[in-house]
Amino acid sequence: MTYRSNSEPRIVLITGGLSGIGLACAHRFADEGDQVFVTTRSEKRAVEFAAKPGSFPGSIDPIVANLDTPSSIAALLKEVGSIDVLVNNAGLNRPRPFLEFEIEDFDAIMSVNLRSVFMVTQAVAKTMIEAGCTGKIVVISSQAGFVGLPERTAYCASKHAVEGLIKAVAVDLAGTGVQINSVAPTFVETEMTRETLARDEFRELINRKLLTEALPKLSDVANAVHFLASDRLGSITGTTLRVDGGWTAH
Repeated sequence: MTYRSNSEPRIVLITGGLSGIGLACAHRFADEGDQVFVTTRSEKRAVEFAAKPGSFPGSIDPIVANLDTPSSIAALLKEVGSIDVLVNNAGLNRPRPFLEFEIEDFDAIMSVNLRSVFMVTQAVAKTMIEAGCTGKIVVISSQAGFVGLPERTAYCASKHAVEGLIKAVAVDLAGTGVQINSVAPTFVETEMTRETLARDEFRELINRKLLTEALPKLSDVANAVHFLASDRLGSITGTTLRVDGGWTAH
């Protein structure tokens, strides 16, 4: 299914896009013929990915980048050029009980999940407005932005903050033509979640909370992102599409 009414290829930037949700999103956009740039911190992973033949109408190009300073983000945007769609996907989690949590881990999670999202969103929004385009920004949030989860104090705090961020940014960007929304998935099997999902107690928690028969697939999340980045979005901005199997409904 396509949500596009315009067949012109777009320039899409996805942070943390060489695995899990980010890579699924990259495939979804490339399948529509878009030119996709994905960031990674790993030069090895970028080289390995670039060596694989692509089979998409569009393209997926990896870029090695750290998104922790304004100068590094400026260098990235200079390399990519104009951007029609930004998917803020890069994320970090270090699960452990609250009473055992180290402040260094808290700072690291906040830096990736909130500070970097703020800086990249701000920088890309400026370029979109300067170009006069009706840009779309999608932030990968989480159901953890709406509930508390065991051993995820910092992660939940970062995602609650992201949910506030997209609402406030949407207000400030009103009238610019740039729309921002988030997608909040429940647990989806990725490199980040595989170890957690293998634990019996977490599987029991998931089975109690889901209203659907199974966890969402990566393609479900990618389809949600693709819709929020489409030109059929209408007046939707500053809100969240929850792909959580009904977890946060009860």
